[in-house]
Amino acid sequence: MAGRRLKVPAPAILGPVACFMVLALSGVHLSVPAFQKPMLSVVTGILLGLRMNHSLKGVYRQIIVYVAWLILLSLAGICILTATGVDRETAFFAAMPGGMAEITLMSLSYRSDPFVTVLLQSSRMLISMTFFSSLAARYRKKDPEERKMDHLRGKGISLPLWCLLIVLSLAGAGIFGLLHIPAATILAPMMVVGTAVRGAGLECRINRNLQTLVQIGIGGLTGASISRESMMGFPHYIIPIILLSLLVTGSGILMAHLLMKLTQWDKITCILSCCPAGLPPTIMVAMEYGADADIVTIFQVLRMVTVLLMTPVLARCLPLFIQMP
Repeated sequence: MAGRRLKVPAPAILGPVACFMVLALSGVHLSVPAFQKPMLSVVTGILLGLRMNHSLKGVYRQIIVYVAWLILLSLAGICILTATGVDRETAFFAAMPGGMAEITLMSLSYRSDPFVTVLLQSSRMLISMTFFSSLAARYRKKDPEERKMDHLRGKGISLPLWCLLIVLSLAGAGIFGLLHIPAATILAPMMVVGTAVRGAGLECRINRNLQTLVQIGIGGLTGASISRESMMGFPHYIIPIILLSLLVTGSGILMAHLLMKLTQWDKITCILSCCPAGLPPTIMVAMEYGADADIVTIFQVLRMVTVLLMTPVLARCLPLFIQMP
């Protein structure tokens, strides 16, 4: 609540993290229940699957270019962070340009530093949101058409169907786990619900309170993994934050310029489509400034899904990277 008052990005995540940081500095260490991480992962996957209800018809060329940009941005970010002294596993998750809560949750399954991951991810979100929203304000339309987020509301999902989707999500997570697929408890529910949403034409408004509770749980889970020793090293990460921010904002501007060349979209729509910050605030800025919120939403969801699918695949290569001199 304090984070919301202070306009902090992702306050539901960073608030609990801040609380656990204070406890860690005070010498207090709290353990979390074993079921919390898989439970949060499944719910997170379901929430992501509900967002996969936008049509991508007619923008395939732009999507290919956009996905290529995300991959190159991630690899460049990893190289920059490792060059500044961040260990490879932490740099891998900290450099991913999207899904702060989901990426942080994945990182807890590896030997990465959760504090550094949250620090760099939140810095990316804050700086990107500030920079891109300020840039978009220069091109805002004088009389923006008010658009509501009705694309998340439709005929709805019945209770029996919800029960079926949850059962299938849990079964899918179990199967993915047996197949040793990384991030199985996130990817399986996302694919099950996403397939149902797209294939059967289902739509559902995402419950904001549930989403906030999930973010609070992830923030607490992350905060419980933070040690006092890692916090004492904060000054060492100022340069990585600056370099990563320059990479993210600079490449985002170039990508927005390329989108303008490939399409007839207005500047503000292209700028906000390439903003690697939080999904809800970016969409709200798009609606407030008169951008095409549907296009912005499609590309913001695409960014989250691409990063989420790409991360576990690339994570398989982590042992190879770590063995390199």
